[in-house]
Amino acid sequence: MKMRKKLTFLLIILALGTMTVSCKKKAKDNKTSQTQISNKPINTDIFNLGAKQGQGNPNIQNLTPEEQQKLIDNQIDPAKVSEALTKAQNGDKESIMTLAQLYYNLKDTNKVKQILQYGVDKGYPEAIYNLAVILKQEGNTEQANKLMAQLPRTTERVVRRQGGRRVVSGGGPVMIRQLRMRPGAEEYNKAVDLVRAKKYDEAKKYFEKAYDAGIKEADVRIALINKEQKNTAESVKWFQKAANRGVKEANFEVGAMLYDSGKQEEARPYLMKAYKAGNKSLAMPIAMSYHNQKDTAEAVKWYKIAAQNGDKNAKATLERLERPNSSGESHSVTKGEAGKSGNSSTFLGNSDSKSLTESTLNNVKSKGKAEEEKKIEEKKDTNENHNNEKKK
Repeated sequence: MKMRKKLTFLLIILALGTMTVSCKKKAKDNKTSQTQISNKPINTDIFNLGAKQGQGNPNIQNLTPEEQQKLIDNQIDPAKVSEALTKAQNGDKESIMTLAQLYYNLKDTNKVKQILQYGVDKGYPEAIYNLAVILKQEGNTEQANKLMAQLPRTTERVVRRQGGRRVVSGGGPVMIRQLRMRPGAEEYNKAVDLVRAKKYDEAKKYFEKAYDAGIKEADVRIALINKEQKNTAESVKWFQKAANRGVKEANFEVGAMLYDSGKQEEARPYLMKAYKAGNKSLAMPIAMSYHNQKDTAEAVKWYKIAAQNGDKNAKATLERLERPNSSGESHSVTKGEAGKSGNSSTFLGNSDSKSLTESTLNNVKSKGKAEEEKKIEEKKDTNENHNNEKKK
């Protein structure tokens, strides 16, 4: 009996010892896992410039002209970055992290540290951790350790009521998204440098490597280089990739190049998308593409839309088409009207480049001018005849 009691007592002691060791181990694990690195990437796609040829904006106060140009060279919209910078300075966490990642990809460490400091001032763990990592990499271990000491051990526990019962959330380890160089960023940055050096063929190769690594916005850069080099088929191919992933401006580029190369029917769906996205000047080439196919009803419909949008050429064409006994066939054209009449500066520095060809633009302007002059002459003749009748 005594022996049995002793054995029971020993088992209890052993059990308590095991529990103590287990608790200590858990406490140690909790301490070491106070911050956990999340594999979730920080998305910087919101800053993409699209297919537009960006230009510096003098109204942007928080970015210098040089900073704006660097962003444009990397197909990043300075206006969007400027807006995010204002939000970051006011403590918006997501703006801080996306901007820090953006400039990390551009290897602008000073800008990254400046932006992360906004988050450190607000006590955001992600900003604190990432700034500490950068400082440690630079050899500033003392300051890095001070920052790491500021990190909370766990997320704050939140208790709330839901459906009449208490719900507890939080209280777990702090999840940190770490700034990492985006796959393909090295190649993309190299390609941008090659463009500046005017080594365009080499630049295309590096942009293609970046694209294959996952930086899909490189498609626009490849398309633009091919466009400037007059490689229309390749340019269309890459702009189509951009259009398929949602870059609205790419629809205009594809439509314009197909239109100018005589593929008006193939161009029309892209021009229609660009029109619906806000480029109202494209009503005229859309009308002319229908006109060339002898689809008079659709042509008239779009000439009317173009006229309502203020296109004088469309108005003159409509008047002629709607005359009695007019077949409308005399207005058939082989190349369309231009949707954009102004010069568009490009990153290759060709200020005379236009998204629709100069010959196309001049073709339509001359036709429209002839229509207007003919109309004035007819009116003048009518007035003279009327005056002569009065004199008699």
